[in-house]
Amino acid sequence: MKRLALVTIGQSPRVDVVPEIKPYLGNLEILEVGALDGLSQEEIEALHPREEDEVLVSRLRDGRQVKLRRDKIEDRLKLLIREIEDRVDLIGLLCTGKFEGLSSRKLLVEPSLILTKVVESLNAATLGILIPDPAQEGMTLEKWRGKAKEIVIRSLSPYESTKESFAKVAPDFKECDLIVLDCIGYSLEVKRTLSSLTGKPVILPRTLMARVIGELAEG
Repeated sequence: MKRLALVTIGQSPRVDVVPEIKPYLGNLEILEVGALDGLSQEEIEALHPREEDEVLVSRLRDGRQVKLRRDKIEDRLKLLIREIEDRVDLIGLLCTGKFEGLSSRKLLVEPSLILTKVVESLNAATLGILIPDPAQEGMTLEKWRGKAKEIVIRSLSPYESTKESFAKVAPDFKECDLIVLDCIGYSLEVKRTLSSLTGKPVILPRTLMARVIGELAEG
């Protein structure tokens, strides 16, 4: 049986993500690892973004949200991939953040690259993007620039927001041709809520990534 490593930028296991995507992964043995695994609370706090840093958002093992510096997490991911790549056949990153320097001797599935390429191919005129934190708006706009004529960005944490909160933001996306939930933390329930209330197609990164992995593992 082929072995898949699912790498979160927070702590593993991601009980909020992995059970939901398992049906799409095919017959794979799953190894979960996290960039924050084994760190003390003080060490995690040292990775908290400063005002000028690019912000990533993830989840701790106990369910709490955590904000992290993108550059520091990228460094930790590089080390983690080196540690696990000889033990697995495929690696999937449980984060839609854009990373410049990640590589592996095994196939590495990065949701950010899949998302941007898929959306670009769809030629949406107006694109709606939902992100976890307003501090991410600048880097989000840079990431999606040129992928649509108009981009509408809103922020709601997948870890701290209620279903009612997502229902309230839905009207902001009603004029969009396509909606992207730009964080692995967003669930199928969030997708279904926004799709139902807007009548628009919604792309969910966790299942998109899982379908790609399932395709690679098949055979």
